[in-house]
Amino acid sequence: MQKKIWWLGLLLALLLLGTATASAAVRVATGMGADERAAVHAAMRAAVEAEVGVYVDSRTRVQNYRVLADSIYTQAEGYIASYEIVRSENIGGVQRVTIRADVRSEQIEAQTASLAQRKAVIGANLEDPRVAVIAVDRNGREYPALSAVLVHALQDEGFSRLIDLHTAQAGAREAALALANSDGSVDLGWLSALCGQVPCDYLVRVQVQRDVESLDAVLPGLHKTYITCAAALVNTSTGEITWTGTADGQSSHWYAGAESEAVAQAAQALAPQLASAAYGKAANPQQHLRLHIPQIRLGSLAAARDTLGALPGVQHVFVRGLTQGIYTIDLDYDGTASDFVNTLQQAGYTVTHFTAESVIVQ
Repeated sequence: MQKKIWWLGLLLALLLLGTATASAAVRVATGMGADERAAVHAAMRAAVEAEVGVYVDSRTRVQNYRVLADSIYTQAEGYIASYEIVRSENIGGVQRVTIRADVRSEQIEAQTASLAQRKAVIGANLEDPRVAVIAVDRNGREYPALSAVLVHALQDEGFSRLIDLHTAQAGAREAALALANSDGSVDLGWLSALCGQVPCDYLVRVQVQRDVESLDAVLPGLHKTYITCAAALVNTSTGEITWTGTADGQSSHWYAGAESEAVAQAAQALAPQLASAAYGKAANPQQHLRLHIPQIRLGSLAAARDTLGALPGVQHVFVRGLTQGIYTIDLDYDGTASDFVNTLQQAGYTVTHFTAESVIVQ
């Protein structure tokens, strides 16, 4: 009897473990159809679409993602673990059903997040940007091992044009070190100096703080190290900080390798934050863009705001400055920089250069 109870306990534990590790998201969605079955299927598709969210929205800009999205939606039932009908009503001969569904989010993620697909999103939405990475402390000491972990994390997320600034010329490293102002903003002069030596679209700059407890007086060579990292993802075209994150690490023992252990721990904590934020930016179908355009093309400040605001997909137009007859304008656009270039060209403007978040008009 005791043996039977032991087996029952083990089975229950395994069932509970399976339940705990299953990944599902609860979504409430509504669908309409000619009958209840058709309406439920439409609601399932809506629930799956809500879970896929921004990934499929942005990926429909690329043909292979349109195929991917269609593949997911036409098999919506396969991505629903279970559901219940919350409400069902017939309105004018059309059945309307609201369901509460458990969506298999892990299965959707596996379907939509292969490396090739992530690379396509980054290429389509951010023009395959060049990303430079450096980790330094306030004394100018560099931490290449930390940067290497971040570079690998970005590679795994689909970014392919990566620059480890620890291998760059001393001038580029000096500029990267001097980038941060006392108020936390970015010094545009040093940013320009950096990009002049190492052209890049984004910069990942990690400020490292290192604290050490030492037992040298008792046992020479024994240390315990604490590392705090403050990271920022900087748009080098505008100086805008698009993401910040922090991570800590500490050695578990007093020994000569304490610092390496603490740095590795901090790097492992910081890497997924950075990779997720960078890819999230690429997957967002709306971009914040900076436009440089001659005043003669737009006229007065009010006319500039009205003219650009009337273009399809443009929102929140802010004129940042006028220098030597050139407007610097920030705006939100429902699409990528490449999409915005097409919109400008259709409106009769000549674009001479553009990057992931910057467009220059002649």
